[in-house]
Amino acid sequence: MNGVDITSIIRINKKNNNSPRLICCAKWLGNMGFVSGALVQFIPQPGGMTFTLCNENIQNYSELDRHTKANGGTLMQVYLQPYGLQLCISGSRLDATGLAWLDKLLVLYEPGLVRMRKLPHVAVELTTPHVIGKWLAESGFVPDAVLAVDTQPGLITCTLQENGIERTAELVKYARANKLTLLQVHKRKHKHGVYQWFDIPPHCLAKAGVAPDETLLATYEYGIIKLQKLDFAALGFLPV
Repeated sequence: MNGVDITSIIRINKKNNNSPRLICCAKWLGNMGFVSGALVQFIPQPGGMTFTLCNENIQNYSELDRHTKANGGTLMQVYLQPYGLQLCISGSRLDATGLAWLDKLLVLYEPGLVRMRKLPHVAVELTTPHVIGKWLAESGFVPDAVLAVDTQPGLITCTLQENGIERTAELVKYARANKLTLLQVHKRKHKHGVYQWFDIPPHCLAKAGVAPDETLLATYEYGIIKLQKLDFAALGFLPV
């Protein structure tokens, strides 16, 4: 099982220690073979890093250690904390990546391998064509709001239409003239609160070349949400 996730650089809030730290704590770590105490090779890269599980088939530890240090990395272990398994790196090893506090990273994971690369400095989420979450309200997409959807290959742009319900007739003409699709935001009650949601229609997905269950990168600001196909090469992920 391979997957994608987002994490961020945090800051250590302790006396005399305010340096950045990366803590990767996710349920999928165990599924990828990263068990408590496992040996992991950390290699920094500009704007990112790689964690490789080394617990099996270690024929020469000293050679592995030499190769790791030659690439600016370190050998470390997976730790089990009360909230789950975690990979943690800070200090000079993290400095070598050029990453700073609040940087967000896209995470690609597969058995025995976790790769991370820096995302642009924008508000981002991972989503599917079933777009849902409290973050929608941050950009104005509250329940009953109307949005216009523009679809291009690899990109779906959702633009908020102020006072959309009152402007229905006007917006229908506007959408037809510009080949846009009009949608409305719905709400879903959950034990943790109310979530906004909307679904991108199948004809828009087909035009964008997006599968119904595909993971998309959502970048957003007030009034605009852009859903993009993940271009891993453009984000600096090289073939393994």
